[in-house]
Amino acid sequence: MEAAIKVAPGPLARFNNARLNSPRRVYHGGGGIGDDLLCTTVFRELKKRGEPLIVVRTHYPSLFEENSDVDIIIRKKIPIVAPLMIHGLNLFQLTYHVPLTEHFLASMCRSAGISGEVTLRPYLFLRPDEVAAGRLFDRQIVIQSAGIGSTRHMKNKEWYPERFQEVANRLQGKASLIQLGSRLDPPLKDVLDLRDKTSLRQAAAILANSLIFVGQVGFLMHLARAVDCRSTIVYGGRETPDKTGYIANKNLVGPTPCSPCWEENKCDFDRQCMKMISVEAVVNAAIEQIGRQGSPLETETISL
Repeated sequence: MEAAIKVAPGPLARFNNARLNSPRRVYHGGGGIGDDLLCTTVFRELKKRGEPLIVVRTHYPSLFEENSDVDIIIRKKIPIVAPLMIHGLNLFQLTYHVPLTEHFLASMCRSAGISGEVTLRPYLFLRPDEVAAGRLFDRQIVIQSAGIGSTRHMKNKEWYPERFQEVANRLQGKASLIQLGSRLDPPLKDVLDLRDKTSLRQAAAILANSLIFVGQVGFLMHLARAVDCRSTIVYGGRETPDKTGYIANKNLVGPTPCSPCWEENKCDFDRQCMKMISVEAVVNAAIEQIGRQGSPLETETISL
């Protein structure tokens, strides 16, 4: 796919007035890297509906490279208020609010004024050379141990690093394991440790070449779906897969009376929803997902 993107080299005031006729929107996510990636769902649906020019403002421009739905990137470090006023543009945030009553991608699309059928998945596009570089082994699995280094760390999304280690031990015979994530995440033994050693696009390419991703709710889960990598996700009980997940994944929940609580860190029940998810259950789900390798990923489409 040939990239249609242009990264703005300077303030928006330098842009061609003919291309940025008022009224226009400059889109941005909720602030985190995952939020920006999820904006690609909205951009795809807007382009389907004939949106002529999509401008995104982001700290993570590499998420939108090779994406023909996005026309112009503005880096967030560039001052924006005065140029916006000059061109009569609106800075429009695509976001969602918890507790959710519908899938968060549906909520983001609805906030942009989209109606009709929408497809609930994000997108990231890789060049052939990037894909080729992401194959590190003949058979590979990506695993994480935690999400400690995320932009907005939430304890109630965390499973247990020692259990992820047990899962890794059990999957060793199925493929070579690669750990992605932050350097703050506990290291796993007997895996290729690439914590904080890849760019975003390199991580995406590794996922694109992997049999599955094994982890928890967070950016890597969304990145895996964006490049069509099946996942096994430990959900617990903070939130539910029908609101923030993907039907192509095996999602393990802890159905306690208090879930979904939508709490980030507070828990009065010692996170029983996470404790009740066993290593055995995660391993079995991962093996099931490996067995589906090669089949098209299921995609949910809903009507707004």
